Amino acid sequence: MKKIWAVRKDSEAVSPVIATILMVAITVVLAAVLYVMVLGFGADTTQTPQTTVSKTAITDGWRLTVGTLTDDVSWDQVDVLLIASGASVTWTEITTANQTGVGAILNDYGPKTLGTLAVTLKIMDLSGNGKVNGGDYLELTASSFSSSVDYEFRLMYTTTSQPMASTTFSG
Repeated sequence: MKKIWAVRKDSEAVSPVIATILMVAITVVLAAVLYVMVLGFGADTTQTPQTTVSKTAITDGWRLTVGTLTDDVSWDQVDVLLIASGASVTWTEITTANQTGVGAILNDYGPKTLGTLAVTLKIMDLSGNGKVNGGDYLELTASSFSSSVDYEFRLMYTTTSQPMASTTFSG
C-alpha cells in the first residue's frame, strides 16, 4: 500500500513574530467592531426638533407664530401645553382633520379649563400640508388672561416629550 500523503519536514510555518502581530491586529479589529455595535444599540438617536415662537397680542389673547424648524414635524407629532399658577392644560392629537378656512387649514380646538379660565386654541397651517412650518401660528384666546399671572406656552414634540419651543406672556 502506498501513502497518499507525506509529511514534509522541510517546510516552516509563519514566523512567531508575524503570527503574534496578526493575532494582535485581529483582536484589535474585533474589539473595535464590537465596541461600535454596542455603542450603536444603546444610543438614543431621536432628537427633538427646535424652533422659536414669537408672540403678538390679539383681541382676547395671543398669537404665537412658529419660526423655522430644524427638522420636519407633522402637526400630529405636536402637543400644546399652557401652564399658569401651578395649573396646566394640554391639547393633544393635533390633526389636519376638520379643516376650515380658505387656502389654509384652521383647526379650532374648543375651550379647555386652566384654573378658572376657559382657553381656546386655534392652529393655522398656512401651507395646508399637515406639517409645522415657519409662519404657521397658534392663537390662544380666553375671556381675560390676567395681567398679574405669568403664562408659559410650550410646543411639545410627542416623540421625545420635550419642548421644541417655549415662551411666556402675561394677560
